Amino acid sequence: MENNVKEYFAFKRGEIKMPEHLTIRKGITGKLFKNKFLELLTRTSIFSPIIVHVTTSAVSIWYGTARLGIQLSSALLVFLAGYFFWSFAEYCVHRFLYHTETNSKFLLNIQHKAHGIHHQYPIDPTRLAMPPVPGLLLSGVFFLIFWLVHPVYAFAFFPGFMMGYLTYISMHYAQHRIKSPKYGPWKALWKHHHIHHYVDPYVAHGVSTRFWDFVFGTMPKKKKD
Repeated sequence: MENNVKEYFAFKRGEIKMPEHLTIRKGITGKLFKNKFLELLTRTSIFSPIIVHVTTSAVSIWYGTARLGIQLSSALLVFLAGYFFWSFAEYCVHRFLYHTETNSKFLLNIQHKAHGIHHQYPIDPTRLAMPPVPGLLLSGVFFLIFWLVHPVYAFAFFPGFMMGYLTYISMHYAQHRIKSPKYGPWKALWKHHHIHHYVDPYVAHGVSTRFWDFVFGTMPKKKKD
């Protein structure tokens, strides 16, 4: 694992097809922890986080409008802002945390447990979304940040942010478990994510949208005829 930076440059020079820590392994799944309970916490069906986050988001938007007096029109605008902001957060985390190569064992450990294992076993259905326990902890951190920015509108911004997240995990699950659709925009997203996994993990960081890859210049290069 200490050769990650070296392998990154080797990949960029075309000397290797894929860095070792991102290379697909044989089999459907791999273990992260020897402890059975900890290992269980790293897995989930796609439905568990959807149920959990829809519930918390619904309670949040209800509290904001019914108890704190946020007007429905304002709540809608703030909700949409939160939804859009999620796509930016998705891109930044994927690119700058999960795919910044480093030889730091601490960061490598975080990257592998949060994302690297998915690159090694990309069709494992139990690791296509964050499990409810760590998901609730992280969403609580995000809510606190939003609340510190604005203690009222956070109750509308947070649900939008979480609905963006649910769009992401639903799309991500479908891209790995369902055949590419014929509908043009969705077909392009399927291909976009396929390139990220099987061709070049340092481009195509957007999953629910390609917008930020266009903005930041990380779109896959088109093949020359």
